[in-house]
Amino acid sequence: MTYSQRSTHPAAASDYTYLEYQLGIAADELAVAVKAQDEPRAEAIRLKITELEDKLALLED
Repeated sequence: MTYSQRSTHPAAASDYTYLEYQLGIAADELAVAVKAQDEPRAEAIRLKITELEDKLALLED
């Protein structure tokens, strides 16, 4: 089942909420990494955020 097909499935709402929650956590982690000037960690978190945003976009279709 694709994400587009799942968007009409009742569980899709929980997937959406979960991804938004994970994005919030990643944003907090990014703020800490930037404050600590830990660029390798900050870059890894930015990549994770991009992946989560891509998954979220698939759910929105």
